[in-house]
Amino acid sequence: MPLWKSARTNLFCLLAMTPGLPVAAEELVLWHRNYQSEPVRALVQMALDKTPEYPDLTLVASKPMGQGRALRELREGRRSKVAVANVATSPEREDQLLPIALPFDRGLLGYRVCLIREGNQAHFDGIDSVASFNRRGLLIGQGRHWPDRIILQSNGLNVVTAAHFQNLFAMLRRSRFDCFLRGAGEVLIDLQQQDTKGLTVERNLLFRYDMPSYLFVGPDNTQLALRLELGIRRAMESNDFNDYFNRYFRPAIVELRLYERQTIRLENPYLSAEGEVDLPMMPLKRENLPPFPATRETQ
Repeated sequence: MPLWKSARTNLFCLLAMTPGLPVAAEELVLWHRNYQSEPVRALVQMALDKTPEYPDLTLVASKPMGQGRALRELREGRRSKVAVANVATSPEREDQLLPIALPFDRGLLGYRVCLIREGNQAHFDGIDSVASFNRRGLLIGQGRHWPDRIILQSNGLNVVTAAHFQNLFAMLRRSRFDCFLRGAGEVLIDLQQQDTKGLTVERNLLFRYDMPSYLFVGPDNTQLALRLELGIRRAMESNDFNDYFNRYFRPAIVELRLYERQTIRLENPYLSAEGEVDLPMMPLKRENLPPFPATRETQ
């Protein structure tokens, strides 16, 4: 059973009824990659702002580090290094850390598009399945520590990995692989913040799999986990969360024409094990979005 279930069920109400619990640190250290992402930074700040009965915390960025190290800092309780991070969930991460189990992007992280080399669009035209993708000899680039690597490989796709996120852009330019698969809510930020010279978003394909994205804190930081959850839930009870989603995520859905793309549906092995499966509480559903044309889905 994920660690958050036992801790959250017993303590969430206690937190709500006993405001004013002391917070040890004056600064809240957010993993630097998340701090650079305006949607994640805004989410954490909104959760803090929605819990004014608790001491003020100043949100600051961690020192630059890879995802693997950031999660290790969380796991080992070094809050001055990293106190909170947003990553895709997995059973291992839920066992070792405390997730705030609210997929604030409504599952958008699992709607994936390719970042490709400019002039390479023809290599992707006409693809409608994993089999046809592989017949083109195309390779996908992903981070070595990302759960997506396992998802893609388990669906028969060929994956090239790198330990450091920024290296993947240079590797794509050097033709080490052909598609840097990015979440629909991430790729437009990449184009603004990373060195993407010579790269562009592929126009036709959408890889789709269930991939909840959570905030995580260290296993002994229950107070912070419950404060963040309380703040986000308060935002959900008002219009503030809808305003947040419309500002930071809806534009990508429209600009990338997600529901006009050829969709290739993949299975997430983390969510197909025997026993209870925790699917996103706020899935991306068409009825929650502006109308889009019908789309085809293929295995």
